[in-house]
Amino acid sequence: MRLLRSSSLVLFGLILPITAHAQKKALTPADWDRWQTIQGATLSNDGRWVAYTLSPQVGDGEFVIRSTTGTSEYRIGLGYISRPNNTPGGLRGAAGGGAAPGGGAGRGGGAFTSDSKYAFVMTQPNKAEVDRAAAAAAATRAAGRGAARPAAIVDGAAAPDTAARNALIMVTLADGKQTTIPDAQSYRTPRFNGNWVVFGVRDSAANRTGTDSAGRGAAPGGAGGRGGAAGGRGGRGGGAPGVARRTYGSTILLRNLSTGVDEKMTDIASYTFDDSAKVLAYTVTSRDSTKDGVFIRSLASGTTQTVMVGQGNYRNFTFDRLQQQFLFTSDHDEFGKPEARSTIYYGTLKLPTAVPLVTAAMMPQNMHLADNSGGSFSRAGNAITISIAPPLADSIPADSLVGKAKYDLWNYKDPQLQPAQLLSVGRDRNRTYQALFNLTTKKLTQLTTDSMPGVTLSDDAKVGLASTSVAYDISKMWGDEGNDLYLVDPATGARKLIKLKITGNAQLSVDGKYVVYFDDAHWYSYNVATAKTVDLTAPIKDVHFEQETWSTPDTPAAWGTGGWTKGDRSVLLYDRFDVWDVDPAGLRAAVNVTDGVGAREHIVFRPINLDRDPDERAIDPTKSLWLHAFNDDTKASGFYRDRLDSKQLPEKVVMGDLAYGNPTKARNADTYMITKSTFVEFPNIWVGANLTSLTKITDANPWQKDYNWGTAELVNWLSSDGIPMKGILYKPENFDPKKKYPMVSYFYEDLSNGLHGYVAPNGRNVINATHYVSNGYLIFEPDIHYEIGYPGPSAVKSIVPGVQMLLARGYVDPKGLGLQGQSWGGYQTAFLITQTSMFSAAMAGAPVANMTSAYGGIRWGSGLARAFQYEKTQSRLGKSIWDAPNLYIENSPLFWLPRVTTPLFIMSNDKDDAVPWYQGIELFVGMRRLGKEVYLVDYNDDVHNPAGRANQKDVALKMQQFFDNKLMGKPAPDWMTKGIPAKDKGRDQIVMTVAPPAAAAPAGRPGGGN
Repeated sequence: MRLLRSSSLVLFGLILPITAHAQKKALTPADWDRWQTIQGATLSNDGRWVAYTLSPQVGDGEFVIRSTTGTSEYRIGLGYISRPNNTPGGLRGAAGGGAAPGGGAGRGGGAFTSDSKYAFVMTQPNKAEVDRAAAAAAATRAAGRGAARPAAIVDGAAAPDTAARNALIMVTLADGKQTTIPDAQSYRTPRFNGNWVVFGVRDSAANRTGTDSAGRGAAPGGAGGRGGAAGGRGGRGGGAPGVARRTYGSTILLRNLSTGVDEKMTDIASYTFDDSAKVLAYTVTSRDSTKDGVFIRSLASGTTQTVMVGQGNYRNFTFDRLQQQFLFTSDHDEFGKPEARSTIYYGTLKLPTAVPLVTAAMMPQNMHLADNSGGSFSRAGNAITISIAPPLADSIPADSLVGKAKYDLWNYKDPQLQPAQLLSVGRDRNRTYQALFNLTTKKLTQLTTDSMPGVTLSDDAKVGLASTSVAYDISKMWGDEGNDLYLVDPATGARKLIKLKITGNAQLSVDGKYVVYFDDAHWYSYNVATAKTVDLTAPIKDVHFEQETWSTPDTPAAWGTGGWTKGDRSVLLYDRFDVWDVDPAGLRAAVNVTDGVGAREHIVFRPINLDRDPDERAIDPTKSLWLHAFNDDTKASGFYRDRLDSKQLPEKVVMGDLAYGNPTKARNADTYMITKSTFVEFPNIWVGANLTSLTKITDANPWQKDYNWGTAELVNWLSSDGIPMKGILYKPENFDPKKKYPMVSYFYEDLSNGLHGYVAPNGRNVINATHYVSNGYLIFEPDIHYEIGYPGPSAVKSIVPGVQMLLARGYVDPKGLGLQGQSWGGYQTAFLITQTSMFSAAMAGAPVANMTSAYGGIRWGSGLARAFQYEKTQSRLGKSIWDAPNLYIENSPLFWLPRVTTPLFIMSNDKDDAVPWYQGIELFVGMRRLGKEVYLVDYNDDVHNPAGRANQKDVALKMQQFFDNKLMGKPAPDWMTKGIPAKDKGRDQIVMTVAPPAAAAPAGRPGGGN
């Protein structure tokens, strides 16, 4: 009957007049890859130009420079910057879990010079060229002549060496003239000077060969630059680097943009300008070792000062924040020794010669400068942080274990389970520790240890804050964790306890006068000078600074902080809606900056860094405080202004039923840039003299108008317990309320805040609302209200009444209801179909079916035991399996499978790094045993969210085919009706060709020879 009805609708549609909507196309998977995003948007300092990259999901990108006041526009093809990942996540190493949606990360990007006269962007070969090169390489391998970089023949021509096709394009903004610098591999412009640029160019093949142990010499990067980082995290640790590794320098071109004159410089290993381009600092690594060294060139006079010279490796050149001091590392004194150690050298621009600063003899016992790491100046420039490391433990030769047992030993005293240890072997073997060298006292102090792995330093490096959870490594397994806070004296390394086992986080104030921390629903301050602790929020009555909407069994987190005012006078704290100005000394009464407007109107206010100098770390109370605003009821957003130095209501600047991006302002002009979007409107770029007078200057996907799109509507209903609920209903653009539509409900937790989010058409293991509504579906995304201990029933009580509310409107087909969820949503999908028969189809991605078995499993992506998430976090049972076994059974779909009448499609991948793979198998096998209609797809070697682009598109296709069959009555695909036997695995994805029969052999020669 469903097939007949569907066919009748199609026939009836043929005789209707063709309308404007009917002429629009439905989206197909073939359309997904062309859909573009805008990346790397930036304003020129004078506010006259915007530059951005148009990046498709898969394909060639484009760099666009657009006038903010006129119609001038320059476009540059970037080449194949958006490439699909076709390696399943399980084959991508420990960090390969779940890729983001889409084809691949765009790699285009460009920059303006500081005087806004030029723009630069790197380009690479386009997709057609890359594909030809890949085809040539494949042909060569097939012919048995495999090579790493073949020079194969394709259509009579050699396959291109695509790396040689990189180039740098310089655009003159005044007239759009484009200048190509071929074979460019990198470039660098000064921060505050528009007269100079350096290009790193590719050397000839002859010059690239013959490097010592480090492989081909690469084009030099713009390494080094500004200092000021207080963290001191370094490069690889482990043992001394052994035999010196040499990567010879390459060629750079130094161009004076005022005169157009280039100067060629060779053997340059690294280079950097100071911010104002008074000098160019560079290092040389040459085959003629007498040329090796560090040099500083005066750009005004053209003279070059030798800082240090002689055979060695010179790395990690960096300036301090004020560009007066510099550091670099070198193994000059021990170069050539098997265990050559590096020294950190120091110099100033006033007297640009280098002196040893931190030597091997200064290191703590059994420590050395971490391999390939350098120093970093404190923000005040009075100290440097470095990374030190113990000797690297000897590796066990692989052949020594031949014939020996291979195993992992789990010990109950281990701080971490073996899976977590195995994931961090590389980090643990190369562990580094933070140390501080004081430029005044010339003393080196180790700050971090295994039990104290991180220290945050004040700008002047005179105060340190350590927050460590190491003491709770074992109890973390079941969610019992915390942080111990210590004040650290960087001069001596001495620690002073502030508080044990706080439930939240801590931060050091900008000037280092206070530590503020969140613990058990309160904010506290600790005065560094007096050691006095003050409860900052206790005097503020009837205000929740903890998240009162918290829905998991663990301790609620804070709403957050908004920064410090100058001089550490106050810290900004958030409640759910408003912003508070709080005295860290506890002497002045707290002030509600937003005057309660947020709470009264349900507007969430949060400060943003608009109109503030990027170098300012503290808020100036004499200037306007910009606030992002979000209406929690309507989902409208916008911006307000307020002040900290006077009592006034927040002033609305702009507010609308759309989603705003983060605004930026030109450095030297009153020009603002922002994006704004709805479900229909792509987040294009808008510019103007203020946020209320904006002009759209981009159109990323002009072809969208040719497709049947959709609309997004905020809907409200009551849960079965009478709780007010919100959700989003997506409808086709050509929606007709007189028709009956199939509807798929997609859910996770709370999704309604995304009402105005643009959803680019795409396909993977979750419903894409845009694609589905374009193809005649309604999509419902309900929020879920949770009751601790009953996550499954909570989903039923929230979702089913929402679906019933929409059914009552008359345009939802009651026989065309579907469910879809991934991960936590997959679990809820599986539970829902055990409690109701109203749904005609359900798709569960990576679901948990049995909480009793999943409780004891491992999240393989992190190596963590899963118990914590049931007792404390998302699974929300709130108790251990021994304290409440019935809760684990009652909330598990597996134990209720006899009730199921809904056909189910499962995705459960064999390298799932979050949910145990066997959970999908338990669900499938249980339904199969009970004679229920069920299908399971396992993307081999892929993870929780498939990372391989082919797998993403395939699951999207299968999911739509499943819903089309069950909800629209379309024919079922072969994989549903016939399955895919193991012997035929893969045949559905290729076109098989049959070889012609062999010619008959001549008589007397059976088989063609004898």
